[in-house]
Amino acid sequence: MEVRPVDWGDFEGVAALRLHRYDQIAIDPNFGMVSSPVRPTPGELASWFGELQRAILEGHAVCSVAREDGTVVGLCSIRPDGHHVETRHVGVLGVEVRDGYRGRGIGEALLRHALDACRGRFEEVRLSVIPINAGAHRLYAKLGFEPYGTAPRAFQRGGKYHDFLLMRKRID
Repeated sequence: MEVRPVDWGDFEGVAALRLHRYDQIAIDPNFGMVSSPVRPTPGELASWFGELQRAILEGHAVCSVAREDGTVVGLCSIRPDGHHVETRHVGVLGVEVRDGYRGRGIGEALLRHALDACRGRFEEVRLSVIPINAGAHRLYAKLGFEPYGTAPRAFQRGGKYHDFLLMRKRID
């Protein structure tokens, strides 16, 4: 497995990974990722990836990719919490690992790589996790994230409401 900063050549693999989550949600309504209700178009994915690359080039975001046998199997990004100057010291973390590759240390490797890269950019990194996603919760705690609250009924899927557990980590 290779973990490194994402680059322009990763677009197709990253787009495939992002689209794959819609298949996972259809199979498992308790899947631990939140997505827009409609699968994005190729143009929307290209626009999202271009904005991510712009933020990286401007020093406002970090993003790590994991590849195995030439396939993108995971992605971790840390981006500013909003567009306000006053909140730019806080990064919001998002991570996903393709099914079939979970439980093999890829998420941990991605998180460590991205957290190292965000030193000097963010003072704190925050995330939200569905409490039923016990594996993710354990990983975040292992890496020093601490709970700081709950967002009740934060999202709804399949007629069920789910809370978010809010976690944060200071970056020294």
